[in-house]
Amino acid sequence: MNQLTYHWRALFVCLFFWLADSGQPVHAGATEWMDIRIVNGMMLVETEVAGIPGFSVIDTGASLEGINGRFLEAEGLEYKKDRKLTVVGVYGKEKRSSYREVEALVFGSPVKFTRLVDVNLGPPEYQLLLGSNFLKSYIFQFDYTNARMRLITRDSVNLKEIRNIESKLDNADSSLLVRVNLDEKNKAWLQMDTGSNGGILIDRPLASRLGWIDAYPKVEGVSSGVVTSGAMEHFRVPLITVGPYELENVRVSIPAAGVDPELFETTTEIGTRIASRQASAGLLGYEILQHFVVTVDYHRGHVHFYPGQKISDE
Repeated sequence: MNQLTYHWRALFVCLFFWLADSGQPVHAGATEWMDIRIVNGMMLVETEVAGIPGFSVIDTGASLEGINGRFLEAEGLEYKKDRKLTVVGVYGKEKRSSYREVEALVFGSPVKFTRLVDVNLGPPEYQLLLGSNFLKSYIFQFDYTNARMRLITRDSVNLKEIRNIESKLDNADSSLLVRVNLDEKNKAWLQMDTGSNGGILIDRPLASRLGWIDAYPKVEGVSSGVVTSGAMEHFRVPLITVGPYELENVRVSIPAAGVDPELFETTTEIGTRIASRQASAGLLGYEILQHFVVTVDYHRGHVHFYPGQKISDE
């Protein structure tokens, strides 16, 4: 059952009339552009929970909706508890509390979540994790260059006909995968993840087969996920290709030697990241997506990229 009990049709109609009343032009089948924030690669939208203003993360790599435990603690909020859920992050998995009947304002309209799981999102002003259930009802368009987004109804555009990126849904967890040319001979399915601030993340054996580990100087680091953190190594490769676009000097992240992230495990559990490697070889994140206007039908697995262009303030 969809975790959102609020009907998206009502949300879209509300946004439509609010924009019309503001005197801004309204395109058929789409809302006007709405400003977002992009912080450390995370896509943030304004929200309110319990009348408290804040921001929430839109994460195409999340298969559950969540609420930031630090936000609940800082504001002293308590909700009815539901059964614990196994949250699967890139670097581990853990049983976490979940909460029932949480009401919020998203894009200025009321949304009632039947269940939200406790996740790590960083500072207390980050309230909710908005994942796949939130994204399935409409086509979303993210303009990274101008930090804005809008919603589009499916009956107004046939994204399957105009898509220019090879994409599909992972049967294991319904995550959205895109096909990436890692070099002239090797392609891989990577999960498109708006919650990841890196370029691409792949496992160490794949990087070894590509000859990347010995070919490029590496920098050690620690990356954080919704459950815990993990040691990583980062380096840059000269070129990868996504659809018709070539990208140069791309940052690649791999687990440090001896680290075995949950991302690449072979079992499947409900969680907020890939828990099966049946189809996906890793993640495609912000350092790639930032160059584009990304149009995505999460429900049907269709994606379109085109290069972003900064709008003049004049």
